[in-house]
Formats: sequence, structure tokens, C-alpha cells
Amino acid sequence: MLYTDCEYHVRNVVLRRMGVQAASDDVVHETFLRASEHIDQLLDSQKIESWLCAIAKNESYRYLRQCQRMSVGIADFDASDAEELNATGEWHDLVERASKGLGARDQRFLEMLVGEDLGWHEIAEQLHISLINVYKFHHRVEERLAQSCVALELATLHRFQCEELCELLREWTGEYSPLWRKRIVHHAQQCAACSGAIKKTPAFRLGSF
Repeated sequence: MLYTDCEYHVRNVVLRRMGVQAASDDVVHETFLRASEHIDQLLDSQKIESWLCAIAKNESYRYLRQCQRMSVGIADFDASDAEELNATGEWHDLVERASKGLGARDQRFLEMLVGEDLGWHEIAEQLHISLINVYKFHHRVEERLAQSCVALELATLHRFQCEELCELLREWTGEYSPLWRKRIVHHAQQCAACSGAIKKTPAFRLGSF
């Protein structure tokens, strides 16, 4: 019954992240397998669809990270690393600070999705957009938030290892904003040292959120 009711939405989540590839079927099936193993952790049955979609998103990124490690040789790390980081207040603080690097509309979307725990239909009504556009908006916000996390970590962890980045951040007070995110990202795209350093940040290793 769970598969019949929710398979369409779960498959959409997986396809948005992985594209049309044979492995997407495996990820969809793995999502429902994990859900069945951890169904006792679902506290509100009314939110089962969003719960399944969150699992589908994590499974998609898990598969893509594994492919990435095999194709470009990024140092392997255990899935438990991600769980450990997610479990710490430090990681939560980073994401919260990184959200300040998003535009006002993106921040409002995150607030509705995470803070107010609204469903997709409710968010569509609040933003006066279609349900399809809510899904697209969600994907774009995820990408921007991941980029913002990486840029913030680059600024705090790598700042004094790159002379140009240090000069760029000379007037930065630590108050993060969309402007600073764009400046750091633009620099990183032009700087070989910072591009390499990005791959060592936890945010890059965990993928987008």
C-alpha cells in the first residue's frame, strides 16, 4: 500500500536528482526498503510522503557520491561520517549560517519547509505558484544552499591559505550574505587552489541538502 500510494512522488524525487538512468529504479526500491526498516521512527503518519521523499533524496545522493568517488578518485568516506556530522550542533549551525547566503525568497522557502513544516500544496499556495514549480524551486534552493555551505566553509577554513581569498575577505566581518556567497564562489571558480580545497570540505563530501 505504501509503495502504491507514494511511488510516483518518490520516483520524481529520484529522477530530479539522478536523471533518467537505470540505477534510478534501484534507488527507488532501496528507498522503500529503508523506509520499511525504519517505519517505527515515523512519528506522524500524516507526513509519510515528505518522510519518504527525504529518504529518497538521501539515497540518490548516496548513489551519486559513490559514483563520484569511483570516477574521479575522491577519498572515500563512510556514510556514518554524514550521520555524525548531521548529528552535531556544529553541522546544524553551519547550515543555519549558510542559509543567510540565500536570497530572501529562498530563505522564506526554507523557513516554510523546515521551520513551519508545511506540505508542498501549502507552500504552493503561500508562494502563489504551481505544485510543479514548487518541486523545481525546492531543487534550486537545495543546490544554492549546498553551494552556500561550501562557500562559507571555504571562507572560514581556507581563508589564510589563499592570499587572494584572504584579500577578498579583508573587509568581511563574518556576517554572511548573498553578496559574500557570490563573491566567494566567483573567486573559487577562478582559483585552482580554492577549487581543490572545496573538495576537502564536509559540505562538498556530503553533497547538497
